[in-house]
Amino acid sequence: MEKQFLYQQKAIKGDTTWLLFLLFGWSYGSMDNIGKQIFYYLTLAGLGLWFFYRLITLNSAIKKYNRRVALECGFSFQEIGKMGLI
Repeated sequence: MEKQFLYQQKAIKGDTTWLLFLLFGWSYGSMDNIGKQIFYYLTLAGLGLWFFYRLITLNSAIKKYNRRVALECGFSFQEIGKMGLI
């Protein structure tokens, strides 16, 4: 039960991440990648190209991040599969 609580605290929610991305361009920072987020802003989202790339890849990035968090919390691959992260 403790690992479930820890996972819920560290995992990111897809709908919140999408909302922050669409309103403010904030997605890399949510996934512990502040350097890439700053670079995203400084290049104006790669003059718009990076925005469209992220638009396509955001769902898979959220799954990948949450899968990493689940592994760090001690979930087995079978449990992670049941959570829909594989």
